[in-house]
Amino acid sequence: MMTHLVMGFATNISEASLRVFSKSLRAVYSPSECDLVIITNRFESFFVDIAKSGVRFAPTSNNYNSKTGNVSKAINRSVLHALRMLRKSLTNVAPEIAESYPALIENWHHPHFVRWFAYERFLTLNRHYDQVMLSDVKDVVFQAPFFANHEKVCLCDQGLVYGETYWDTEWYRSAFGQENLNKVLGKSPLCIGTMMGPHASVLGIVRELCAEFAERPFNRIEQAVFNHLLLNNQVKTPYQILPNITGPIVTLCSDDIASEFHVNDGVICRNVDKSIAPVIHMYDRFHPMHDEVKQRWMKS
Repeated sequence: MMTHLVMGFATNISEASLRVFSKSLRAVYSPSECDLVIITNRFESFFVDIAKSGVRFAPTSNNYNSKTGNVSKAINRSVLHALRMLRKSLTNVAPEIAESYPALIENWHHPHFVRWFAYERFLTLNRHYDQVMLSDVKDVVFQAPFFANHEKVCLCDQGLVYGETYWDTEWYRSAFGQENLNKVLGKSPLCIGTMMGPHASVLGIVRELCAEFAERPFNRIEQAVFNHLLLNNQVKTPYQILPNITGPIVTLCSDDIASEFHVNDGVICRNVDKSIAPVIHMYDRFHPMHDEVKQRWMKS
């Protein structure tokens, strides 16, 4: 039987969030059923304890810091822009220089973009997995089995609409302008924080995202870019969309959606039928839901 994989990118993340993520997954899938890989940029002492439950840590060279000074930002952007423009012409005459561009992006860019380059590297080298889930770490808890025999990448609807949801609307406007935003008003943005599917298909969409982020690396939010590609039919990897609330991955991205759930002894359940939602994303935005989930997994 082939093994599944859950992988997340976690730089500068709290111990509590990482423990909830890893311990809750291990309560659902054993190490023989599912590998858990956390890509991170530095060792923390509590990793030793977490690793005992079958968590594998993989390195990233990313050194992004919110306190990085203007001089460093100016230099790294200048270098990245220059190399981006030159890399096609360097491919034949100096391929080793051209190939360093993704590595420099991973070193210097924001983790939201960097993680895709790290995912691509790991999935390219490790192709023995059946189903793969890529997930945010700081705000995801696992509660029940969620892998299925998916033939396509599964992307997650949020139950939101452009023009009504504030942040997704503003991100899209900022990245692509009001004229392009007008074309998608009333359509639903998908969440880039969680996705799953067969290994080859997940690797395929990861490579498409890496290509786009490498071509235009700055001044946009990744979720806006992701949805722009989808809404303009530029994603070639076949995919399907999972519904929010009733699907295996629930994204608590609004008060209305969160109101469809309640917490029972640290477990988040649907109100309508009391069923357990297999994966909960963004649980940390709602109290006492956040506190009860943390309490359950930090004491167990």
